[in-house]
Amino acid sequence: MSASSKPSERRAALLALAVLIACTLAILLGPEGDVTSEAYDQNQHHLLVIQSFADQWPKPDLRDYRSATAPLWHLLQSIPAALGVPLWGLRMLAAVAGAALVLLVARVAARLGGDARLAWLAVPIAVSPYLLSGSIWITTDVPATLALAAALAAAMFARPGSSWLLALGAAIRQTGLWMVPPIALMQWFGAPQGTPTMERVRGAIAAVLPAIVLVGALVWMWGGLTPPGYRDQHDRGVNLAVPAFTLGLIALIGVPLVTMRGARELLAMPRIVPAAAVGLGVLAALAVPTKYDIDAGRWGGPLWTVINQSPVMADRSIALLVLAPVGALALLVLVKRAHEAQRNGSALALGVAVLCLMAVNTANSQCWERYADLPLLVLLPWLAAVGLRGQGERERRGVVAGALVLGLVQAGLSVPMVVLPLVGWTAAVAP
Repeated sequence: MSASSKPSERRAALLALAVLIACTLAILLGPEGDVTSEAYDQNQHHLLVIQSFADQWPKPDLRDYRSATAPLWHLLQSIPAALGVPLWGLRMLAAVAGAALVLLVARVAARLGGDARLAWLAVPIAVSPYLLSGSIWITTDVPATLALAAALAAAMFARPGSSWLLALGAAIRQTGLWMVPPIALMQWFGAPQGTPTMERVRGAIAAVLPAIVLVGALVWMWGGLTPPGYRDQHDRGVNLAVPAFTLGLIALIGVPLVTMRGARELLAMPRIVPAAAVGLGVLAALAVPTKYDIDAGRWGGPLWTVINQSPVMADRSIALLVLAPVGALALLVLVKRAHEAQRNGSALALGVAVLCLMAVNTANSQCWERYADLPLLVLLPWLAAVGLRGQGERERRGVVAGALVLGLVQAGLSVPMVVLPLVGWTAAVAP
């Protein structure tokens, strides 16, 4: 281990430990009712699947069960459940997954940017309401994001295991196939110099084929993209508001990571490039209705709450009309800086991952913030870290400061979404 890596590992371990301790206290001392969205999903969906799988071993019914997601996390949880492990023990597995995700984001960010301080780019995800709530209660968002992020990290660093990690992520959430193109791209770039084209193609296909076959088998077994009981909710057609909404989230998460120098680099580009990005953002926000509408699947999360309270014109959200082009510009700057700093395919893979995430979420009838928030809190900080290769001290401090500001915002969101439900319950039973 190099001397420079030790501080980053200490910072990463500190963040992960803080998450694990906070979630453990919430699990042991907090309520068991449907106090958050994730708690409701656990009690009304995931826990019921885990219990049914535990009762059905060794032949659990994978054709129709009470969850919209792939069954691997439920199957894994059902093993200790069948052995008599209590609910708090099962929830601790979720807490470990959350801490592991924070550890991964921090260590990879520091390595991508070559600076131990960049481990602090994991602060926003460490205090995210979706990370905390998904690690206190049993859902599939956190473990799936962990597996997919680990798969991408392995591919970026040319480490073995990206193929089976990708398959694991897709087996937890079938939408994990959004990571297929980035993994294939890194396999292409990661091949030794002089590797024939067909050999590169075979390597890329081999890396992603297990995940594709697995999800294909699930779709064949279910007769659709979800188990039958959830088809009307999640598989009744595409939701074309997702691109504009995702760009809006990218604006809120990515802008603090750009810094003033990044803004100046944007102005230095040929005008057609940023103009095209702005045009695509505006088009996404105007092409289809984007106002808050539960029946249309446009709800769920802090940004939708803001949209619901913002002006609307012809069923189009003015908030997204502003945020979407800003998000497109922020993504453009982050990808450009990262690509220029390190031309090994990492920047392109991360940028493609963002676009693929947008595409796969568009296939879902529900445009919920939780589907995009955690992956973006992984991908955008990693993009910012890659872009800091070769940059000066002032720039590095600026990105870290931006991440800490973003962390304050995420922590502020966690207060009403996670902390107050827990504290309110504690206060209610306190003597």
